[in-house]
Amino acid sequence: MNKSLLIILFGFLSLTTLAQQTPTPETEEEEPVYFEQPKSNFKENLHYGGNLWLGFFGAFYIDASPMAGLEINDIGTTVGLGSTFIYQGGFNQGGVFMAGPRIFVRQPVWRSIFAHAEFELINAPENQFYSFDRPNAVDIARKWEGSPLIGAGFYQGRTKSQGGSFISIMYNIGYSYNRGFISPQGLGGNSSPFVLRFGFFI
Repeated sequence: MNKSLLIILFGFLSLTTLAQQTPTPETEEEEPVYFEQPKSNFKENLHYGGNLWLGFFGAFYIDASPMAGLEINDIGTTVGLGSTFIYQGGFNQGGVFMAGPRIFVRQPVWRSIFAHAEFELINAPENQFYSFDRPNAVDIARKWEGSPLIGAGFYQGRTKSQGGSFISIMYNIGYSYNRGFISPQGLGGNSSPFVLRFGFFI
């Protein structure tokens, strides 16, 4: 009797120990699985920047021209939109505010060199355009006028890559048919069709 009781007790203890050592499905801890977030092609191909100019061209002058574009192919062609905001005038007297939108295409050429083309539309006093032909006029109205520009530039720095701060020279094609905005950034005089620009684009 005692021997049978001992065998039963030993069997019961063995089952209890085995049950404690074997985890049940409810108590098993699964290792967390981490998934890498897919990168957005839109964010990878989005570029932004703009031009900035501050100076004195007979009067105080500031030009802030932001732009943003999307890379559309494997060779780096970027198309986008921008805007131009210009103030020109004195500190203690009234100045002139000029603004307008623009569309552009930028194409990498070689290393840090790029080509750039755009169409610029500006709202400004009429005497700020090449088409103005009334030098003695007193009643100066405002108007919209646009023209295409084309040019090239290069990104500064030693990385030889497409991005960062840049310098470019643009030619205002509207000058050839007496249209377009006369930029105070013109090379060789305010009426020059060649425009020097400083900015950044990343």
